[in-house]
Amino acid sequence: MGFFSSLLKQAPTVTCVLPDSHPVVRQIVAVLGYDVVKTLEYATHLVPAINAAVEYFDKQIAVIPGPFDISAAQYTHHPLIHALFPARQEIAHALGRSRDVKQPLAFLAGADQKEVFALLGTRLRPDSQQAGADPIYHDHTLRTLAANEPAARLGLRTAALTRVVTAFGEHVQKLRKPGSLPREAWNIENRKDFPVADSEKGTPILAIDELQPEKLLQGLVAWMQRPSEHFQVRAAARTGAVGGNQDAMHQIDLLPQLVVCDRRHWIVCIVRFPTGEGVAAVQNETRQHRYILI
Repeated sequence: MGFFSSLLKQAPTVTCVLPDSHPVVRQIVAVLGYDVVKTLEYATHLVPAINAAVEYFDKQIAVIPGPFDISAAQYTHHPLIHALFPARQEIAHALGRSRDVKQPLAFLAGADQKEVFALLGTRLRPDSQQAGADPIYHDHTLRTLAANEPAARLGLRTAALTRVVTAFGEHVQKLRKPGSLPREAWNIENRKDFPVADSEKGTPILAIDELQPEKLLQGLVAWMQRPSEHFQVRAAARTGAVGGNQDAMHQIDLLPQLVVCDRRHWIVCIVRFPTGEGVAAVQNETRQHRYILI
């Protein structure tokens, strides 16, 4: 994010702009409109918030372990993978049924990339938590495919950043829809400790007046300053394995949980697999229906 830092060194009289190609800018334009990125010195206000969010996301993402090789050829030789997937074919199901696999995999295969890196999320099957038995994991899903590990982690960071913008846009639409709301209901920053004076309660706030580009920018900056509300990687509060393959299950038990807007809390790690194996898996599936909502 050195580009953002360099922008801040420009003279304050010069309008700072982020490149239109930056994914965060594209998302801002798509969600809030182009006028927001034309506001005076918008980048001067937005860049510090983005830099702080990036630093937070990077620290969170660095905690995710991996990469682990999930090739089907390693299934019987790698205890961790054997414990993570209840059957060998579940690896192919994960590759072939994940929505975020098909398009980037085709690009990587076309670029003659021999292996692919991605975020793997899985969940503990509730009916498998019985005393004396190994937990069973299911719904294995891949996200943020890339040619190498750093790029996969960068893709996850980008997804987290753009999700903040999307969430803010959804909040704005809720404010815009009624046309007018009382002051106590008008909380564009969505803060739990939003103060409203008693004398202002009941005062009507018109969306057409309050949702101007400058105020939208202020609200977006406030959301960017609270990234932990949208993305957390935290140690899972699980009891550990008590079944047969205790070493491998203990490793899985140490995998963190990804807590995002998806109500399903995912146990995550970074994985890699042969490109050809992924292509074959996609060709053998009729539809891609698994996803991790970030």
